[in-house]
Order: sequence, then C-alpha cells, then structure tokens
Amino acid sequence: MEHPEPSDIEVRQVSPEDAGDMMTFLLTHYYPEEPLTVGTSPPEPETADKEFLLSNVPFGTCFMAFLDGRIVGAVVAGPKDIHEPEHLAEEAKKHAGSKWGRILHLLSAVESASDVCRRFNVPSSLHVHALGVDKEQRGRNLGARLMTAVAQRARDLGHPLVCVDCTSVFSARLVQRLGYQLVNTLRYEDHLDASGQQVIRPPPPHESVQTFVLQL
Repeated sequence: MEHPEPSDIEVRQVSPEDAGDMMTFLLTHYYPEEPLTVGTSPPEPETADKEFLLSNVPFGTCFMAFLDGRIVGAVVAGPKDIHEPEHLAEEAKKHAGSKWGRILHLLSAVESASDVCRRFNVPSSLHVHALGVDKEQRGRNLGARLMTAVAQRARDLGHPLVCVDCTSVFSARLVQRLGYQLVNTLRYEDHLDASGQQVIRPPPPHESVQTFVLQL
C-alpha cells in the first residue's frame, strides 16, 4: 500500500473538546516509549503527569495531526518564563515520593541548568513537553510538521524562543534537523537522589536529556 503524501495530513490546534482524544492517543503512542516514564516504576504515568500535559491545552499551543480523520500525531507545548526553575523546584518538592515527583526532580535539575529565558535574556519561551507519532505513520515527517506548527504558534504569540528537553535520542535527532541549538546535556547516570542512587534508568539507547532551543 502506498504511503499518503504529506498534503494528506491535516495539522490543527487542539481544542478543549479534543483534550480527551489527545490524551488517549498519547497513552498509546507517547508514554510507552517516553524514557522518563519507562525509566522509573511503575510503568504507567501518574494522574498528575497526565493532568500537567492537559493543562497546556487552554493556551492554544498543542497540536494534533490527522489522516483520514484519525489522530496520527500530537504535540503538547506551553509557555514558561524566567521563574520556571523556581516553579519546577517547588513542584518537585510538592510531589516528592511519587513517580511524577521523581520525574520532576530530574526536570527541575535540567531546567535549573538550562534556564533558557535567563540564558537568552528573553521574557518567555514556548516549551515542548511531549511529542508522539503513530508507529505506523513514522517516517512521514509528522514530528517535523507538528514542531513547525508549534514554532509558528510561538511567533504568533510573541515568544522569542521554542525550547524542548529531549529525553530521547530520537527526538534530539529530529530537532537538530530542524535547526535547534543544543544548550545543555544531563546524563541520566549523573542525576542522583539524596542517597546517591540514579533517579531514572531509561533503556538504551537513551543516555541523557538534551535541551535544545530555536530562536525565532
């Protein structure tokens, strides 16, 4: 069977009414392969994790790709400002002891090290939190199409940057092809808890979280 041309793919903004469908898609095509999710037990994402992704929908910065009316890709993004390092540190403390807390512990360390708004001296950035593509539709540039939609939305909203913490080697390769600049790397084996134990242990080939920025 022939693959459809990219023009057969429709990319559109996620509305509040679409949020449930977006999450259903991500539970199948994002979370099972997300290194932070599979790298800490239990394997399923916690409610607070899912609620965080859904909280970005009202900003109008999330997009889904459709083929013949079926969702084949989704990206979740939301705004952040210069206070994000402090905000994430507070959230990590709030959820300490849970799976989501362990994930936030690492993301807080990443945010403090990258600190893109202060690094680039800008008031805000649009941050990509999740990107999932239907396994059967990979290789058709869907990830790039979704990331391009996020970048255009960032321009429309006046954000000077788009940033993403690539927890996967595959997402890192994607954004590098799109011209993103690497600003920070945190190896999973170097991120330890208070007792000196590695917090998150993703499967190979994922070795680090790499933060990338696109200046608009």
